[in-house]
Amino acid sequence: MGQNDTLLMNLPPAVVEVQRRSPEPIPATGVLQAGASRVDLTPGFLSPLAGWGPTLLGSRRARATWGRLFARVLVLDDGQGERVALIAVDLHAGTRYLTERLAEHTAALGLHVGRLFLAGTHNHSGPGNIYANTYYDTFAATESLLKERGLDQVMVDYLVERLGLAVREACARLRPARVGHGVARLWGYSRNRSLEALRENFPGVDDATLRQRLAVLGFPSGTLPSVPSGLPVEQVCVDPRIQVLWAEEAEAPHRSIGAFGTFGAHASLLAKEHPICSPDFFGVAARHAERLLRGASGEPGPVVGLAAGAIGDSDAARPGMTLEALKKARQDQTQNLSLLEEVGREVGRQLARACEDARSHVSPSLRITALFGEPTIRDATLKDGRRLALSALVGAPTLRGSEMGGGVPFFKEGERLEELPDTDPQWPKAPPRALERLIRESLKYQPHTLPLRVLKVGDVWLMGCPGEPTSWLTHELAQVMRARGAREVMVTAVCGDYAGYLTTEREYKAQHYEGSSTLWGRNTEHWLVEHFDALAKSPTTAVPSGTARFTMNPGVHRALTEPRPPTGEPTPFWPRPPEFAAPRVSNGRLVIAGRWFAWAPQERSELGWGAWIRLEDADTGEVLQSANRPLDDQHHTFLLEFIETGGVLEWRWLVVLDDWRHLKDRRIRFRTQGPRGVSVRPPPGARWPEQRLVSSVAA
Repeated sequence: MGQNDTLLMNLPPAVVEVQRRSPEPIPATGVLQAGASRVDLTPGFLSPLAGWGPTLLGSRRARATWGRLFARVLVLDDGQGERVALIAVDLHAGTRYLTERLAEHTAALGLHVGRLFLAGTHNHSGPGNIYANTYYDTFAATESLLKERGLDQVMVDYLVERLGLAVREACARLRPARVGHGVARLWGYSRNRSLEALRENFPGVDDATLRQRLAVLGFPSGTLPSVPSGLPVEQVCVDPRIQVLWAEEAEAPHRSIGAFGTFGAHASLLAKEHPICSPDFFGVAARHAERLLRGASGEPGPVVGLAAGAIGDSDAARPGMTLEALKKARQDQTQNLSLLEEVGREVGRQLARACEDARSHVSPSLRITALFGEPTIRDATLKDGRRLALSALVGAPTLRGSEMGGGVPFFKEGERLEELPDTDPQWPKAPPRALERLIRESLKYQPHTLPLRVLKVGDVWLMGCPGEPTSWLTHELAQVMRARGAREVMVTAVCGDYAGYLTTEREYKAQHYEGSSTLWGRNTEHWLVEHFDALAKSPTTAVPSGTARFTMNPGVHRALTEPRPPTGEPTPFWPRPPEFAAPRVSNGRLVIAGRWFAWAPQERSELGWGAWIRLEDADTGEVLQSANRPLDDQHHTFLLEFIETGGVLEWRWLVVLDDWRHLKDRRIRFRTQGPRGVSVRPPPGARWPEQRLVSSVAA
C-alpha cells in the first residue's frame, strides 16, 4: 500500500506545522498606493481536478486544457503602515494551507497571513488535493475512494512559488493611486439552485412576495429595485451584483492599475464528464473584462481579478435556457465550451462596467484596516447558550450532489434523521450510512477554528468567508457590517480556508445539499454573525503568531511523464511531421488548429512556467499578435489536449480569435516551445507546416 491508504488502515495522519514569521514593518509614506500583477498557475497534465467529489472507480484528471489558470493580485498600501494583498485565484478555494505557506514568502513584504485575502473562484476544473485536510483531500476531487488521494505536496509547492511571485511583482509595482468601489448588475446569468431551502427563511410567503423580498439581495442599500419582470423566481433569488474595488494611478491621465471583484455563482459550468483543466467562466470573464478595459491601445491595461461571492446556493445560468437544456448542452464538449465562452463574456462585460462605475467614485486617500481572527467553532457556546457541534459531519444529501454535478443517486435530497434529539447541534442531519465510518474518520481531524477576515478600505468593507455562504446568509452578514458603519460590503467566499457550505439555520434544517454540507451544524449562521460582528468592532487585531497546524494524509499523485523522448537532447527531432489545418471563419471568428507529435514533458511539467505553442509569421519568424497580445497558449485561450498513439503523444491544439483581420494575406506557422519532451524541431530538410490567410478566408 502507498502513503495515501492511511484512512482505510485507520493509521493516524501526519501533523505538519507552519511557523508564522514576523512581518517586516511597512514604511509609512503618507501616500495611498496600489500595484497589480497576473501570474499563470496552470498545473500539468493528469493533475486530479477538484470540485465534483469522489467516485468508487475511475478518476477525473486533466487530459486537456482550455485556457490558463491565473492568480490576479491587487496590493493596496494606505501609506499609514497598512498593506493588504487581494488575490483572486482560479482554484477551488484559497485554502488555509496555501495561505499560511504563502505568508512565509510574503512576510518580508510586510504581509502576514491576516493581510492576505486569498480568494478562490471555486473553480471545479482546477487542481485538487491542495487542502492539507483529511476530509477535503479525499472528498473534493473526482478520484477513487480506494486509491490515490491525500495532499499533493508537489502541487502545493508549485502554487506557493507562483503565488509568491505574483505578490512580489504587485508590491514592486506599487505607485500612488486612487481607489474606488463600483457595481454592475447581471440578471439571468445565475439561478438559485436550492429554492425550497431558501423559502424556509420566509415561511408562508408566496412567489410574488418572495420576489419582492429577495430583491434586496441586489439592492441592499434600500434603493428602489428594478428587477426584470420576465425572470423566473429562481433567477431573482440571487445576488446579481458584480462588485469591484478599483485602483488607478493618482496622476493624470490616471492609467488603470487593477481591480478585485466578486460575483455570486458557482464556477462549475464545465461539466465533470470533460477531463479538462480550465478556469471556467470566471476566467473567461476576467480575460474579457481586461480586454475591454485595455481597448485598442498597446498599453498593458488593468489586471482584473474576479473571485467567488454569494455562491452557496447559486449556479451559473443562461437567459431563456431551462436547467434541463443547460445540463444537456454541457454533455457535449464543444457546446459546453461555447456555453462557457458565452456566459463568461457577458459576465466580463458587466465586470468591465463595474470597473467603469468605480472610476467615478475614486479617492486618493483612504484608511485601510485589516482585521483577522481565528475563533473556535468546535463545541463553541453562543451568547444565548446554544452550542456548535462537537464533531464536524456531513449528511447523506452531500453525497447525492448538487443539480449541476450529480452524485450517488442512492442518497436523497432532504434526507433527515428525525430520531436525533432536536437539542443536538447537528439535528436533523442524517449521516450517509454506506460511508459513515470513512467520512467520520476523515472529519475527525477537521480544524477546530475558522479564520475570519474583515478588510476596511475606507467605508467599503470586505469579508473573507472560509466556505460557501448562501445568498441569504451573505446578505445577513453584510447587514451586520452595515450596522457597524460600512457603506458597501463585498463578501468573498472560499477565502483563506475551505470549510464547506455555510447556511442559515432554517436552510440547514431543510437538509438539502447545502445544509447537509454545513459541517458544524444548525447554529453555524449565528456563530458567524457573532464572530464577524466582534471582529468588525475591533479597532485592530494582533499580528498572527505561533504555528499553524495541519493534519493531513500525504498523497502520491501521478504526473504525465511517459512516453519519454528516445534521446537526451533538449529539443529532439519530431517523430512524425506536424499538421496545420486550413484556417476557417465561424460566426466572424477565425478558427486555427493543428497537431504535432512529441512525448511527455520531462521537466517543469506544469504549464504555468510558459507557453507551449506559438503562432508566428512564416517569413520573418515574428510572433503574431492578437488583441495586442502574443499569439500563444499563455496569452490566448487554446484548447490543448494529448492522445497516446504508438509510443508518442499526439498533441492537438485549437484557438478561436476575435481580432484577426490584420493577419490576412500573411503566411503563418506554429512552433512548439514547451519543456523538454514537448518541444520538438524539424529534422534536416523538413520545416514547420504553413498556412496563408488568403483574402477569401479573411473576408
